[in-house]
Amino acid sequence: MSNSRHLRGLSCLPKSPFMFSNILLTVVAVIFLVVRWLRSSPRDDVALVPGPKSDSLLAGNMYTLAAAPSDAAAMAWAKVYGGIVKLHGVLGVRRHVLLISDPAALGRIFRSTNGRWDLSSRNLASFKSLFGPGVAAVEGADHIRQRRVISQALTPVQVREMIEPVQVVSRNMRNALRKTCLSNSGSSTRLDMLDWARRCALDSLTMVAFGVSLNAIDEPNKIHDLLHTFDSMLEDCIGKSSTFRYFLRETAVAGFHPSLVGIALTNLTFFRSMLGTSKRLGQFSAWIRRTREEQGSLSSGNDLLSLLEKASKEDSKYNLVDDEIRAQIGYASISGHDTVSTTLSMFLNDIARYPEVQDRLRQEINTKQAEIGGDDATFTQEDYDSMSYLNAVLKESMRMNPALGQTFRTNHADDVLPLSKPILGTDGKMHDEIAVSKDTVVVIDIATANRRKDLWGEDAEEFKPERWLKTGEETMPLAKTPGMVYGSLLNFLAGSKWRVAVLELQTFICDLIQGFRILPIPGVFIEREFHGVSIPKVTGKPVRGGEVPLMLEALS
Repeated sequence: MSNSRHLRGLSCLPKSPFMFSNILLTVVAVIFLVVRWLRSSPRDDVALVPGPKSDSLLAGNMYTLAAAPSDAAAMAWAKVYGGIVKLHGVLGVRRHVLLISDPAALGRIFRSTNGRWDLSSRNLASFKSLFGPGVAAVEGADHIRQRRVISQALTPVQVREMIEPVQVVSRNMRNALRKTCLSNSGSSTRLDMLDWARRCALDSLTMVAFGVSLNAIDEPNKIHDLLHTFDSMLEDCIGKSSTFRYFLRETAVAGFHPSLVGIALTNLTFFRSMLGTSKRLGQFSAWIRRTREEQGSLSSGNDLLSLLEKASKEDSKYNLVDDEIRAQIGYASISGHDTVSTTLSMFLNDIARYPEVQDRLRQEINTKQAEIGGDDATFTQEDYDSMSYLNAVLKESMRMNPALGQTFRTNHADDVLPLSKPILGTDGKMHDEIAVSKDTVVVIDIATANRRKDLWGEDAEEFKPERWLKTGEETMPLAKTPGMVYGSLLNFLAGSKWRVAVLELQTFICDLIQGFRILPIPGVFIEREFHGVSIPKVTGKPVRGGEVPLMLEALS
């Protein structure tokens, strides 16, 4: 009997030397992290910034920030502590992190030059592991060299030339949806509009950027893995697993001890998912280039792929190599369609719940269609931009539901962040600026900045497109803040990709509103889960990869 009990007691011990070494290495790594964390000491004003108590010794407040739906934790903290909040970081990775929604501080960060505020080395390493040495994963001269090539594909003239292929894709989506609705015996059809938005955005992206028709709208099963691979990977990386797993992920990715925690975590879903995503993106990039080469037009044209290929020629001053081209194709494929599909599906969800907004929008679009010559005429960029209510509703939906709720930045030199509203520091004094030392990590709180009552008014948390029909600074309170490239919003951060995204959204919206009445499903509500990007999901019934179920009724 005693021997039996003894054997049962031994059953809890590691069953192999490898498992034992994993546990031992993890324990050693945790001790290392604690020592590192205790030895770090603030050399700036960060300790004076108020903020919540730590939720966890291991993850600080960071897991709470990531796990809260629809950016709820960030917004709640901002209401209590103001436009700059001190969060407790992950043990051994960062003692404190600043959560920032103050427009003056944001302006300083986005106005900085020479890479003073940029992605951290941790973020760059993650992007490089996923995409390769593309523009998102390199810095300095390599980043500037690649960015100059990419910017040539995003000039106003180039964007104007994208209208026709975007409209072709949009009409294809409208026809496919109409066919689906009419095949249903009922008056309306339940559809996952996030899935349709992803298919449409991916078709549009591959057409305008690479000159290749993916045909995702008509044959979604062929590219199902690509449609969902990135969002699924993000759920594995930043998903709602547990505080402990979140801690392990963050410390492993931080790269302080790859020989320790890295070994112990080789079987985590996170790493398998990230490697699988990287492999699929590489295969997709190779397929894009092979398809264009078979068409005999690999470097002919002014689309992104043509410009990348031209920049790889021996006589080019940019000297791009194959790995850089493949990386940029993968990164553009993800970043180019994910923002548009999330924004479009949340827009449709908004107008489904405000039928009076939808009716007024449809009337404006139909009136403009009649003005330019009827059903056979196509809109120009000027036509899209001239529809004031269309753009007002789009901006309001983006304000309320940013596809990117938060993003991270790190300073590579000491700096001072000014504040538009002074804060009461932990020392009992008022502070209108905060000194931050090199390597301070900040969270750019886009969702909260978009709902600040001191900027947008007491109705900042209400869906009111009419606020955008006013004139002057009252309409765009952040207009003078760097980084607010569209509608006084941070949704696109500072960059030129927003022009293409807005054109696609305007086009898709016009075709959908003209062709369908969009209705909500009773009892179904959508919230956004933060996984690096926001993924829309049904409240209480989340589906992996997200969904936005709505009812569509085809109009004559």
